[in-house]
Amino acid sequence: MLIPVTEGITVVAPLNKPRYPYANCMYIEADRPTVIDMGAGAKAFQEIPCDRIQLGLITHFHFDHLHGYDLFAGAEVMVSQEEKRTYCDYESYIDFHGYNLWDEIMSIPRQAYGQVVPLQEDVLARPGFRTIPLANTFSDGQKIDLGNMELTAVHLPGHTIGHYGFYFEKEGILFSGDIDLVATGPWYSSNSASVTDLIKSVRRIKEIDPRIVVPSHRRMQTQNLPKQLDQYIGVVIARNHRLLDILIEPHTLDQLADYHLIFPDYKNTYELFWEKMTLRNHLQHLIQQHLVQELPDGIYQRL
Repeated sequence: MLIPVTEGITVVAPLNKPRYPYANCMYIEADRPTVIDMGAGAKAFQEIPCDRIQLGLITHFHFDHLHGYDLFAGAEVMVSQEEKRTYCDYESYIDFHGYNLWDEIMSIPRQAYGQVVPLQEDVLARPGFRTIPLANTFSDGQKIDLGNMELTAVHLPGHTIGHYGFYFEKEGILFSGDIDLVATGPWYSSNSASVTDLIKSVRRIKEIDPRIVVPSHRRMQTQNLPKQLDQYIGVVIARNHRLLDILIEPHTLDQLADYHLIFPDYKNTYELFWEKMTLRNHLQHLIQQHLVQELPDGIYQRL
């Protein structure tokens, strides 16, 4: 489904809700036809001229933003310099997701995510490592010239280390990627995520003060954006406070996971893994803030 934003800028929305494995994408009908992200699904992309797309900009290395890559054979793909190795090096891919920590924090073998969660036929790829050839990378503040239009790459880490948004300054439009303003709060459950960076990135969006925010997993937003951003990151801050209350008494990571602070009901092994990874990221943040200490044998306690 195509949702016009302004002249030449359109949201390519999944036919179903923009939830995993789907994500909102953007089609920029400029002198250099461009898409931002490739996860709307093959059926949704039938509505744009995929064979004419010259440039593909990827917000970050997550499957729901990449699986339509094969539709854009003529496009040069640009990704963040912070994540470029993830697209070509298996070990970097494993470390990015934190799968190298699976055996340490889980008691059951890891299955491929595509075996755990069934995918529809218009999701053309399956989760897992595959090499994606890159034309170039972008960095924070870089202007990307599309001929008659221009956008700026905005580094918004926290969801992942190389998560970016794209800002159309003239139009006041920010494609915010997975800083998506959903009511349940952010997803920051990989080894590449950071609570500290996520808080800073939300603050940066408030400073940019866009007129319109187009998120990956929610409809386009125009109303009460500062308040929405505060509520969104407030979920993360509330979890920090809850952990500090719990850690008055010492706890292990497994014991903390029993509180279900992130996923109230684990639907599969990956959600349990992500629960523990998210808690791990919170603990790293609180240790950096000198609010929590790690004791021997994987025990954590409030200072």
